[in-house]
Amino acid sequence: MKEKIDIKKIDQLNRRASKIFDLKKVYLNENFFGDVIKFIKKQNLLPFHHITKLLHLSGNKKFPIGIAMINKENKQIAGFVGTYFSNRSSKNENIIVCNIHSWIVIKSFRLYSYYLISDFLKKDISLTAFTPVESLKGLLLKLGFKKFSIKEYFIINTNFFYSKKNKFSVLSNIDETLLNLDEKKNYILKNYLDDIYLKLILKDDLGESILIIGTKVKKRGLNIFKLLYISNMKLFEKNYKVILNIISRTFKVFLISKYFMNNEDIFFFKKKYIGFSKTRDLYCKNIHQIENYDILNSDLIL
Repeated sequence: MKEKIDIKKIDQLNRRASKIFDLKKVYLNENFFGDVIKFIKKQNLLPFHHITKLLHLSGNKKFPIGIAMINKENKQIAGFVGTYFSNRSSKNENIIVCNIHSWIVIKSFRLYSYYLISDFLKKDISLTAFTPVESLKGLLLKLGFKKFSIKEYFIINTNFFYSKKNKFSVLSNIDETLLNLDEKKNYILKNYLDDIYLKLILKDDLGESILIIGTKVKKRGLNIFKLLYISNMKLFEKNYKVILNIISRTFKVFLISKYFMNNEDIFFFKKKYIGFSKTRDLYCKNIHQIENYDILNSDLIL
């Protein structure tokens, strides 16, 4: 009964909001994008450069990078939400996923925060919200989102000086690299060209290759390599000490983290490495299972 009451209340707010605000899609290469940046900067949110980086990363001609809420009375921006769109296939079906981030609304209008995503709720789009502020979590549940948990495991690479013979060569020549990757890996490699995505392509002495994608972030003064994508998990697990040492030396880090959807996957790292984990609550709508590919296209990369 409570769910029906919540939906009815949201519908009433939706009609009221439409009389006060207009919604405007935001695209990267348009003049209005500059107005949005000014609005975000004025809110004194930290870290501002993370938000702008995500907006540039999510630039896509087909989809907006965000939605702005315009006050009809004074024509000023009253709210904004970043939208990071991506496509992926699941059981021969093409799924459009939109990660919602940087949900910002002027304090006096926060009652209408939900209105920024009201159009998406009516469409066949899978929505994710991986880093909502505490005040928005209850709202997401009322809007039909489900809560999931994900663990980020931080590996303390004490095997940095592990001396086992390195059977891997690092591929740096682009032509050689493309020849050693299959169609799926090629697509992923070409899709993440921005400098923020650190890529490592390794080839062993038997000719088997592995593509690794991550980002390097600083938390509490420590550099961390976020291990976001591993193309060949079997090869990785067989050679994890050597590969993690190559990552540490290449990107000059001792801490390496990876996101895990379930405890079975994290068990391998806990068994092999000293570390610690952090649990995050994620919110999703119209998506049956979160995949690593969804994390690559979200604010969890930072």
